[in-house]
Amino acid sequence: MVVLHILLPIFAVIATGFMAVRTGYLDRNSVAPAGQIVIRIALPALIFLALATTPATEAFDLRFLLVYGAASLGVMGLCFGLARFALHMTQAEAAVVALGVSMANSGFLGFPIGQALLGPEAAIRIFTHCLIVENILILPLGLLILSATSADGASISRATLARDMLRNPLMLALIAGGAVSLLGLGVPPAAHSVLELLARLSAPLALLVIGGMLASLPASGRIGAVGLIVGGKLVLHPLAVGLGAALMPGLSSQMAAGGILFAAMPMITIFPLLAARAGQGQLAAFGLLVATLGSFASLPLVIHLLGLAQL
Repeated sequence: MVVLHILLPIFAVIATGFMAVRTGYLDRNSVAPAGQIVIRIALPALIFLALATTPATEAFDLRFLLVYGAASLGVMGLCFGLARFALHMTQAEAAVVALGVSMANSGFLGFPIGQALLGPEAAIRIFTHCLIVENILILPLGLLILSATSADGASISRATLARDMLRNPLMLALIAGGAVSLLGLGVPPAAHSVLELLARLSAPLALLVIGGMLASLPASGRIGAVGLIVGGKLVLHPLAVGLGAALMPGLSSQMAAGGILFAAMPMITIFPLLAARAGQGQLAAFGLLVATLGSFASLPLVIHLLGLAQL
């Protein structure tokens, strides 16, 4: 029962956020500001501190980046093709499917669960690697696909994508932390204490935000499209990462297991907002709701198969 002992408190915090919003104890408009605290303050502090205090030679694992990036791209392309040509979805729907299956909820859900199972240091390291792949490769490509089918016909330029990426607080923290590590500057004790205190907010507050968001999502959408999104994200994505890890020589077992675990998470919470660019916000919201609820059942199985804990 070790898996349940670890996951139940995490899911209980999510349920607390859900009930707080659903019952009106917290206004649903309070969820977004709380999410901004996680994205703009807590997680950047966590990322910067982790990288700045890690020797540059140990900060990044090229093998992991190759495996996770190739697997995410492969699943994106496969599911886009299945949606477009096998299930005869519109290009807009296929674009939403492609983005939904290839970007995991690394920050709000992956990190808290990874921290509980792998330990803080390993979870932070895997999280930063996933962040690099998602923000430099998957998200820009997904936005380009979505912009080609946007509801208002607007397109996204490469300059706009680059600007948005460089304004992302998580990417700024990653770049700054990597620079401090590379230059060997170190973090002063007082600054370390402040950053550590802020970083502790990330896991519990992120879980509450997940619950609050679920309480606000609509429960309707195309069943076939939602089924492909959920199956692609919870099954195909971790399987693809696992296959890549098995074929990549020299990748540590801990990084391989962590990559599969993070890939098994449901999609990012801003998925419906991104899909709204192509007029598919309702489909994405329902997909996010079903995938997050489905992960409550799929994650214990993934954790058991990885041998991270005993049922």
